Formats: sequence, C-alpha cells, structure tokens
Amino acid sequence: MIPAREQIPEDPNQGNYVVVDIAQFSTTVPELFASGAKYIHITEDRGDEPAFKQRNPRAKIGGGSGPNYQGEPGYDFFNSPSFVQDVDVAGRPTAMTSTNGGNAVTDLRLAGGDDVEIYVGGLTNGVALADHLREQNEETYFVAAGSNRKPSPEDIAGALFIARHLFEDPPSDRELAVYREMVKFSKGPKYEQKPDIKRTDLYEYVLNIDSRDIVPKLDGQELYDVSDND
Repeated sequence: MIPAREQIPEDPNQGNYVVVDIAQFSTTVPELFASGAKYIHITEDRGDEPAFKQRNPRAKIGGGSGPNYQGEPGYDFFNSPSFVQDVDVAGRPTAMTSTNGGNAVTDLRLAGGDDVEIYVGGLTNGVALADHLREQNEETYFVAAGSNRKPSPEDIAGALFIARHLFEDPPSDRELAVYREMVKFSKGPKYEQKPDIKRTDLYEYVLNIDSRDIVPKLDGQELYDVSDND
C-alpha cells in the first residue's frame, strides 16, 4: 500500500498498480466506460484537454467543477459520476485528469515507464478488478491517492476492499459496513455545505458497491476497459 500520491517512489517496483481515489476519480472513470466511452485520455496537466479535442473533434472533455459544480465553459463534463450520466460519450474518446487520482496515474506512468501496469479501482468496480488482477503474475500495489498531500481514509478503505477480494477473503457484512462508515464520515460532513450533486455522487455512486464490471487499464496515456479480455 502506498498511502498517498505524494509517496509514489521515484523508481517504482515492477508490477501492477491500482490507483484508488473513490471520491471522485475512481468512480467517475467506470461510469464513463459504462456509458460507452471509447477510452479516457489522462492529460498531464489540467488545461490540456481542449488541445486534445482539437485533435479529436468527436471527443468529450472534462475540466474543473466550475461555479456551483456546473462545469467550466468549453468543457463537456467534470469529475463527477452523476454529472457524466447526461453526457453522450458512447463510442467517443474522452479526456480528463483530477487533482489526486488523475495526477497519481500520470505520476506512476512517468516514474515507472514500461515496468508498471496501471489500473483504476474503487468500490464500484473493485470486485471485477480484483478478479482480473488475480489472473496476473505480477505483484499488485495499491496507491490510495489521498488529498492535500496526505492519506485519506476513504481511499484506504477502497484499497482494502479491492485487496480483500484479490486475496479471496472478501469483507464480511459487518466489515463492509465499517468501510461504508469510513467513507461517509470522511466525506459526508464536508459535503453538507456543498451543492446536492456532491451528496448524490457520494451516496448514490461512490457507495454503490460492486455495481460495475469495468476494469480500466492504462495504455500509453489512455485508459481502456479491458474487462472483455478476461
């Protein structure tokens, strides 16, 4: 377990790395694929997305949340699993990053090169991802992306959830309830003073456990759903 993005080593060991940023990146990514996105290009810097759209006119691009979580002008969506439900991404390339999860993907890609395989996982797709990883020969490392350069309880809970399924020791109902409480107490209180979309994202999407059979894997700068390869 790497407990925060800032602790990603400069020279990572060879293996599979799972980026866990359940609120919201690791939950938004499976939702984009569930809506039919062809792939998700992870930009190195926020602001690179319009240039990607110029090269790929059919693409849908994600930016910041903007005022009152309605998105930014010139962008099609932002990092919200509920907001992307109304965006037509079927068969289209998409592009986005995020402060924690998206940047963790980029950090790993730049540090590890060909020695690392990068996946994105959370509570919604953790079971499918664990099933896929169990068939691989490489060691698996979890990157709990964290926030503000520090570990986040909800990301550690998400990583543990996937790890327990990977080792075929799934959490009991009681343990699962503890994971849910970790997520609720970590994020719920701060969302009470924010627009409703934040609570929708948390309670209807982030905590919708084992709802997606999506396995996002990085190839170059693009995430693809490799679940059909299993």
